[in-house]
Amino acid sequence: MASTPAAAAAAAASKYGPLWGRGYETLTRRRILSVSGTADHASAYLQGLVTSDLESEPPAPRKERMENVHALSGVPGAGEAADAASAAGDGGEGAAVAAMVEEEVPVRFTSAMRSTCFLDHRGRILTDALLWRRTLNDDDVGEIDHNEKKKKRTTEYLIDVPSDSADLLLAHLKQHKLRRSKIKLVDRSDELSLHAVFGTLNADGAPPGYLAAMDPRHPSLGMRVLSVGEEIVKPPLDDGEDGADDAGAANVVDASPTPRARRERHFETLMNRHFSSAPGTYLVLRKLSGIAEGSELTSKMALECNQEFLNAISFTKGCYLGQELTARSQFTGVVRKRIVPVMIAETEMEVPRPWIMAGMIQELGEEGGRERVFG
Repeated sequence: MASTPAAAAAAAASKYGPLWGRGYETLTRRRILSVSGTADHASAYLQGLVTSDLESEPPAPRKERMENVHALSGVPGAGEAADAASAAGDGGEGAAVAAMVEEEVPVRFTSAMRSTCFLDHRGRILTDALLWRRTLNDDDVGEIDHNEKKKKRTTEYLIDVPSDSADLLLAHLKQHKLRRSKIKLVDRSDELSLHAVFGTLNADGAPPGYLAAMDPRHPSLGMRVLSVGEEIVKPPLDDGEDGADDAGAANVVDASPTPRARRERHFETLMNRHFSSAPGTYLVLRKLSGIAEGSELTSKMALECNQEFLNAISFTKGCYLGQELTARSQFTGVVRKRIVPVMIAETEMEVPRPWIMAGMIQELGEEGGRERVFG
């Protein structure tokens, strides 16, 4: 039973949806926009433009409601591990495995990254986005009182946005900047790189120069990693004749045309030791989850696109641009359309067993379907 504890842990993790195999992907179809300002100017500016509440902690994603999470997990050996644990009784290895099966895998979500939407004056979506928040110049202020330190501290929001809607969002931000001279808007897409890591629930311990957090919409979408450290793109110092080898290494680092390309290569070198490259995985996960992004959302209502289920909307914050339509829809409880995943496949395609079981439950009704599937 050497592999049983691993299967049990994987089954417990499936309470947040099936985790895919280990891998990483560089997200090349995303752009990074920067909004920065001293004190709370950046937060106050964005608070009136986004649907999420920047002044409170974001809620954790909703867990999947399953009576028999092990059977629907899709993890090989998970159901057998649970049955074996039950048959083993209260003592010995069976009890330990049973405890692992029932134990909930902790997932840490942080306010350093949150999901949100930007709306137009009609209340229709311009685009969705992920907001990274970080504080700059905190260590350079010196020994001064708290209020002065807060005034000199710079807060930066890095907006992770799909490429097809980035220009629209940047124009929207500039339009509402008005006379806010303390706010700085910059497109940093050529300076920073963005990545996703799959098959893990742990976003702690990011290497120097990287920010990491679990996707706030749902952890099955992977861990988001943002490369921001200047030490990643700076070549090593040349110490003269003794540093000839280092100089050669510096030439290798400078071979990439842009800082973003250098960051991407650095991340790939770092990840290849532990994870394999899995390009295209994020798109598949997103489509199967029924999550639309960027121009797919443009001109649609936020509730039609399930943004309240993706932690992108706060119904308790103050006023923001386009709030009226979203608040009225939520108050009346009338949402006539929803985005759902649909797969069109060949009739002879082999369908995964969890999908067959879910289809039977849906077709026969919850009670009859569960009785036929689980016995």
